[in-house]
Amino acid sequence: MDPVLVLLWLKVLLVAGLATYLSLFVLNNLTDPGTNSAAVERMMSMRELRDDPPLGRGVLWRAVTAPAVHRAAFALVVVVQAIGAGVLWLAAALLAMAAFQGYPVAGAIGVANLGLAVLVALCLGFLLTGLWFSYWVKMGPVQQGHTTLLLIGLVSVLTVNI
Repeated sequence: MDPVLVLLWLKVLLVAGLATYLSLFVLNNLTDPGTNSAAVERMMSMRELRDDPPLGRGVLWRAVTAPAVHRAAFALVVVVQAIGAGVLWLAAALLAMAAFQGYPVAGAIGVANLGLAVLVALCLGFLLTGLWFSYWVKMGPVQQGHTTLLLIGLVSVLTVNI
């Protein structure tokens, strides 16, 4: 089999996998909004730092306790995830069309880069807002998940552009 075609199918698989990942995030956030919206509230209100007095005293002024802001932040995340999933699904379809029908690979990769840019921006947004609210002190596994997803996004950008 042609190595270029094998690499193209790897790109289809990678982009479709990330589209599936973001789609599942959207599905979970729509069908069980309480789980992740509670995490947003915990992070933005800095509740866990407030509940553990020796930690975080100097940054508690950053806490946002308004439930409307928490809901808006959660809604923004879901919208960005949905946009990223949609663009990545389109990119996966275009990459598959390139493999099957000779669709221009450059156009498909351009769409994939756009979808991956949304994913990377989302992950950076998670990490930066998390750092602002010092979530690494009490929500380490959440930060680790965001960091891992950012690394996956960056490696995916490299892979798609080979």
